[in-house]
Amino acid sequence: MNSIRLTTNVEWLYPELGEVVRLFLGDVPILPDAGDVQITHTHTDTGDTWVERAQLDGAREITVTANAVRGGLEEKRVLKRAAKTAVFRLLSDALDRMPPWGSLTGIRPTRLMYEAMERGLSREEAEAWLTREFFVSPEKAALLGEIIEMQRGLANPPADTFDLYIGIPFCVTRCAYCSFASGEIGDGKLTEPYVEALKREIARSAELTRALGLRLRAGYIGGGTPTAITCAQLDEVLSAAMAAFPGGCEWTVEAGRPDTIDREKLRMLKAHAVNRISVNPQTFKDETLRVIGRAHTAQDTLRAYALAREEGFDHINMDLIAALPGETTDDFRRTLEKVRELNPESVTVHSLAIKRSSRLHEALTREGGAHNQADCAAADKMIRYARQTLAEGGWHPYYLYRQKYMAGNLENVGYAKAGHACLYNIGNMEETARVLALGAGAITKWLFPRERRIERAPNVRNIEEYIRRVDEMVERKRALLLGEVTP
Repeated sequence: MNSIRLTTNVEWLYPELGEVVRLFLGDVPILPDAGDVQITHTHTDTGDTWVERAQLDGAREITVTANAVRGGLEEKRVLKRAAKTAVFRLLSDALDRMPPWGSLTGIRPTRLMYEAMERGLSREEAEAWLTREFFVSPEKAALLGEIIEMQRGLANPPADTFDLYIGIPFCVTRCAYCSFASGEIGDGKLTEPYVEALKREIARSAELTRALGLRLRAGYIGGGTPTAITCAQLDEVLSAAMAAFPGGCEWTVEAGRPDTIDREKLRMLKAHAVNRISVNPQTFKDETLRVIGRAHTAQDTLRAYALAREEGFDHINMDLIAALPGETTDDFRRTLEKVRELNPESVTVHSLAIKRSSRLHEALTREGGAHNQADCAAADKMIRYARQTLAEGGWHPYYLYRQKYMAGNLENVGYAKAGHACLYNIGNMEETARVLALGAGAITKWLFPRERRIERAPNVRNIEEYIRRVDEMVERKRALLLGEVTP
């Protein structure tokens, strides 16, 4: 299928139904008025019952009914679920395929588990409900159950705390799959003014948290690659952050790229009491590293990891990516075996997601390849192998999220040894923590627990615009956190 014509008589459902189509067909063009194949959704309200009819080319048809609900968010939720189920069942039947996450299109499936258990279901009953209502495979439902267990006592921070994210949007080179708000560091001319602007945002944002009587729980410096800037510049950022937001029990720095890690930087991080770092190989195959634009080798990763251990870091995370271009299941297996040998405290296993803004997507488009080009069967084998291998080595899943255009419609999972789950990752992914986010492209997510809602205050992505408008970014936070707008 080169394109899909999708129609519905409920306009606001259009993007939701489009996401269901992409579960099966990847980034196929979806249009309202043209296409090789036509999918039609029709909503009928009979009074007490809603009838959701999905048709494929006017022939194959699936009908789903639901008890009508009137008013509020619940009305939309029930209607959306029934309509998506109809289209999902239509395509699953027509293509004889059942995606591992069933009809779920959201990025946080753990939320459904929590909701089910809040209604009084046991973990096992909640897993069965996900399989029955959303067609989630028993294997994935069990994975969610394990994550819920690992998050016990960690998912809900104290009411007087917040978490902090600081973005350093520079990298030595830009990975082919990357779509983050970051750029190559080049001659470094923007790093010094960026650090100065960031320190200003740190100081002014700290005034807001003090006004609310909040204390820091977990801090996270990400990117980009924070260690791409100079040791002195990163030292300035950490000094400013820890002075403005004292007392955090967890500080993570994504050292990330092994080619940016040296003994001087590691000692500086240790002096600041940073207690968690990432040293990310992605793969231990040098040929793949060249293809994806990583300016380092597998040996560089081993060197950086050994240095970090020598300098006393006892919580190191390593990121891996399944289904990288050209990689086989044997390649991935060798990478996992090396990780097991190194024995980091946590491992994050990503399924490759090729975003539209990435260089890899542009290359595939030029070559006429499919957007979600990875071998789905191979990706599934890699993810299954990772889960089995890490479990045997004592790592357990503690957070999970999904993205659009992931290989095989799979997932990203963080695994950790006992006592090493990252508090920031749990609070951010489960959206149970207030997150104050600073730097270009960072998005503050502020939790209002009484109203059970989250509101966001995004910073501009462009680095030069951020430097110029940093005071405006602080005022966005002031309006969100304090409900005040400075004239």
